[in-house]
Order: sequence, then C-alpha cells, then structure tokens
Amino acid sequence: MSDTNPSTQSIADYLAQLLKDKKQLAAFPNVFIHVERLLDEEIAKVRSSLFQINGTKKEPLVLPDAEGTTTTLTEKVYVPVKEHPDFNFVGRILGPRGMTAKQLETETGCKIMVRGRGSMRDKKKEELNRGKPNWEHLNDELHVLITVEDTENRATMKMQRAVDEVKKLLIPVADGEDELKKRQLMELAIINGTYRDSSIKAVATAAACDEEWRRLTAAAAETQRLLSPGMPGLATPMRNPGTPLGAPLILSPRLPVPTTAASLLNGSGHQGPLLSPHDPHGLIYTPYADYANYAALAASPLLTDYAAAEHSGGLFAR
Repeated sequence: MSDTNPSTQSIADYLAQLLKDKKQLAAFPNVFIHVERLLDEEIAKVRSSLFQINGTKKEPLVLPDAEGTTTTLTEKVYVPVKEHPDFNFVGRILGPRGMTAKQLETETGCKIMVRGRGSMRDKKKEELNRGKPNWEHLNDELHVLITVEDTENRATMKMQRAVDEVKKLLIPVADGEDELKKRQLMELAIINGTYRDSSIKAVATAAACDEEWRRLTAAAAETQRLLSPGMPGLATPMRNPGTPLGAPLILSPRLPVPTTAASLLNGSGHQGPLLSPHDPHGLIYTPYADYANYAALAASPLLTDYAAAEHSGGLFAR
C-alpha cells in the first residue's frame, strides 16, 4: 500500500491503537495468552500493509509439512561497513524500537539479531563488555545473526527467506530515495502519536489557498466596481455642473504669526498693533492687509455675473 493512499491515516490510527493495547496488555504477562497472540498477528498484518521493505506486498511463506526431527540452523550475514562506513545499517535493520527486525521475524519465522563490533548503541559499554563471557561476538565484524528452529525441510526455507530479506536491507540507498527509511520514520510517528497523513494535509492546504484566492479576487472585483465611473446603478451627481456654486469665497492674505510679546503689542511686522490698548477685553484687531486688491476683486465681472444670476428654487426661496 502506498503511503499516499487516502486510507493511510485511518490505518495508521488503527495501528497506533493496536500498539497502545499491546503496551497495556504487557502489564499482565502470561495472563491473556490467546489475546496476546491474536494482537501480535493483527499488528503484523497491519504493519505488513504499511511497511514493506521494497514497497510491494510480500506473499506469505508457504511451508511444507514437517518431516523428521527438529534442528537449529544459524547463519551470519556480514554488514558492508568497510565499503560504506557512514551508512547507518544498524538503524535500517532494527527500525524504530526494533519494529523492522520484529516484522522480519514474523514474516520468516527466524530470530534476527545484530551482533559484532558497532552493534551496541552505547560504545563505552561495548568496549567494557568486549572479551567478557557471552560477549564474544563483539570481537567479530558487524553482522546479522539469523537462527531458526524447525524441522530441516522447513527450517531451510525459513532461513533462505530471512537471508534474502536481510540482504535487501544491506543495500545502501540515498536519503531522499530510501522508501524504507520513510516508512520507518512514519512508523516512529505512529508510535509517538504524532503521525498526520501528508496527502490529507496537502489537500487541506490547497483548499485553504484556493479559498483565500477566491476571497481576494472578489475583493478586487468589488473595489474595481466602486472605482469605475459611469457604471450602471451609480448614484446621480449631487450637483448639476451648470448650477451656481453660491457666493464666491474671498480669502484674505494669511496673517503672520507674532513671535514675541513686543511684536504682539506694537504690531511690528504688521500694519498696526494686534492688541488694542483701549479695549478692556483684549480683542485682536488688524486692518485688512490688501484692501486695494479686494476692491479690484469686488469690481470684477465674476461678482457682476453672480449678482445677475437667477437663483430660483434656492434654499431660502419663498
């Protein structure tokens, strides 16, 4: 199943619940034996649909009937650390919380362990245990130890399947192209409860962007409608261009602002004082600064035409 399938989120949620149930069930060891077995089988089934090593669904191993006595087979598959010293083979084989190795064990029926130099995460502890009893494998090169116990005809098939799957894990892949690593990170997020389907997020983001674009487009169209002149339905002008504007407004020159108290009293810089010394109220007086221009303006044809204009229907018409 592709990790972009729309149902991936629901499957991931289901797997997270199964893992949570398994963790809770661990508080009662050897009590619900059949429940544990059924739960493990369901977890393996769901994981196999999400986390295939090569991205394709594997066919279950079909075993013949048991023949002969039970035997134990062991085989080592060495990790090419010398050829690829910077590649994290141990993490690739084990997966998050050892789930990748556990999945291989479920599929093949073999016990899979990483052994040899560099197999322990704590390097100081590895050096301390090197040479001690039961730690002899630390003197060997890094390898995957595969063991299986079954009748010979069945054990041989299980071992061959396990070796083939482990060798697939020992082929280095670039980070951006490593589908297994993507699935392992996805599984880690599921275990931590932080997984969100990227396809669902992308769809939601695209929908939000599309909605925002439609909103901006509508706002721009409304602005253009309000600014467009002469459009249908626009209110009629408030004033007819041929209607007189009313009495002309005559602006006098701006009075200079006095900067000192003395200039305020004696009118320096002005045509006469601003404060009348005889006015008990202290009112401001000043003669019109440009009376000659005002007289010329009053005699202009503008005032004559305005006086002759007919103002019927005005505000104060009787």
